Amino acid sequence: MENNQNNATASSPDRAKFEEGLIETRYTEQGEPYYMIKDGLNTEEYARLAKKVLESEKDIAHDFRGKVINESGNSEAFFEYKSGWFLEGLAEGEVE
Repeated sequence: MENNQNNATASSPDRAKFEEGLIETRYTEQGEPYYMIKDGLNTEEYARLAKKVLESEKDIAHDFRGKVINESGNSEAFFEYKSGWFLEGLAEGEVE
């Protein structure tokens, strides 16, 4: 699949760093995950890591806007999750 180089991929160090700072995964009413991280960590950086981890797992089939918040709730950052599911099928001729 040629378009993989455009997709975010989470390396083992990225995934380990994300999990190290993660306190809890919560879910919206629509079932979309958002993440609580330890105070003192950069929410912008962890939003980028969350996006990489989610997009490399490809478990969610629809696009959504996710967020990362710190434990005290005084800092948050957002990311745009793109599933790529529909487009991947088109690119490979699986969907007509």
